[in-house]
Amino acid sequence: MTDIAISTKGLSRKFGKKFAVNNLDLEVPTGSVFGLLGPNGSGKSTTINMTMGILPVTSGKISLLGLDPVKQGIEIRQRVGYVPENYGYYEWMKVDELISLISAYQPGWNWTLSNQLLMDFGLEQKQKVIELSKGMRAKLALLLALSFEPEMLVLDEPTGGLDPAARRNFIETILSCYQESGKTILLSSHLLNEFAGLLDHVAFIREGQLVSTNRLDDLQKRMKRVRLIFSESVPDKLEVREALCIKKNGREAIITCSNFDQDKTQQEIQQSSGADSVIIEEMTLEDIFVDLVGS
Repeated sequence: MTDIAISTKGLSRKFGKKFAVNNLDLEVPTGSVFGLLGPNGSGKSTTINMTMGILPVTSGKISLLGLDPVKQGIEIRQRVGYVPENYGYYEWMKVDELISLISAYQPGWNWTLSNQLLMDFGLEQKQKVIELSKGMRAKLALLLALSFEPEMLVLDEPTGGLDPAARRNFIETILSCYQESGKTILLSSHLLNEFAGLLDHVAFIREGQLVSTNRLDDLQKRMKRVRLIFSESVPDKLEVREALCIKKNGREAIITCSNFDQDKTQQEIQQSSGADSVIIEEMTLEDIFVDLVGS
């Protein structure tokens, strides 16, 4: 087993004349819980679909568990559990019929686990797929992805349609257990703070291009929000090293530092900026997302 579960080199995909993904170099470490994050339309689902061999690449290379998604798609599907954003199931089938169909293609299907998830998710075996709510379809997709105990999970908006209680159950119980097994998880989600406790690596993309990729703990140590409060209006010329963005509001300036100097004290910042007071704040994953790739 290599140290890198997924690797892309110069990965690009065009639709007509427009690049949905443009020259993307990405590495997902083996055993990590890796978040692929970006605004709607940033290329997350396109990247995942190419990684799973569902969508052909325009240019570049992909390696998934050392396999080529184009040439070895069947082997990948027997080793990787995939939950797409949109589920394309045979809607005329009953739940138990669909499970039987999918299990026939998965030599490692664990019927004990499958039946347990069926009960935990409250899925009715004889109900037709077309009759399921969006939330129940999401649960069925999770069941199908988890029941053959894959080496890796690829999840594209995995909790879409789930109510808050079901989301919490999925995140805290199922994913946590899977994470503790040391297997790799690649997930894309807009529910950033809900998944923040699970993620250890993150990559931010915007308009199909990589903006930043880091260990999450390193990123949160490096990025800080600094509030400068002045007795009068904020000076027109306010220069702050490593400032990713500066927002001024009356007597207050809010600065996001992309590489905060941990050795610099609040007093030093106050003296250099001329502010009356300085407040240094931690940033949540959602805060970082907004300032790195938000509109």
